[in-house]
Amino acid sequence: MVLELNRIYNIDCREGLNDIPSTAVIITDPPYGINLDLKWLSEMNLAKGTPANKTDQKLVGDEKPIDVSHLFKYPRRLIFGFPYIYDPNATGWIVWDKQPKVAERGIVTPVEVASTTLRKGYDIIRVMWGGYMRDDMIGETRYAHPTQKPVKLMYRIIEKYTKPDDLIVDPYAGSGSTLVAAFLLKRNFIGFEISKEYCDIANKRIAEAQAQKRLGD
Repeated sequence: MVLELNRIYNIDCREGLNDIPSTAVIITDPPYGINLDLKWLSEMNLAKGTPANKTDQKLVGDEKPIDVSHLFKYPRRLIFGFPYIYDPNATGWIVWDKQPKVAERGIVTPVEVASTTLRKGYDIIRVMWGGYMRDDMIGETRYAHPTQKPVKLMYRIIEKYTKPDDLIVDPYAGSGSTLVAAFLLKRNFIGFEISKEYCDIANKRIAEAQAQKRLGD
């Protein structure tokens, strides 16, 4: 299979990664394998008269512990999901701090952690993300995915830990936040997403970011 750059493919990443060189940088947020159930949040939103959005949708592959060992052949990688997802050769951690006071609202966990080989030690990146209290930037779409990462978070990670000529690959692209950030930073990218719905959303977000960029030129 010949993969075109700067596209998101609606296929299982185990198939698509066969054509990805080992020099690529893997930056991804797989299902954590914890059978996440956010139906309570959707019900709470409905009770308040706010949109239920997609928070009650189940994630493909999240119903049982996930094996991401197929990603370990890539020396440069960052994988969200620690401690549920364990990378035995990780040299550092990226801690996403969702900002003080946000977690106290009872909506989200205060932090999420990615294990990585892109650095030693740990780094903290602060991006507010809880309910309607969110930092925004180009390419952002609210409630596109139940475990959506903010573009601003992925932008900061890619900007700090990759080089302009790197190929950024997200095997679990979801709604495409990582790849929108890669586009904004002028990195080549490839994504894989097994859900057609989310693959379509991700490609739409890329197209919208491209259109906004052209308008700004």
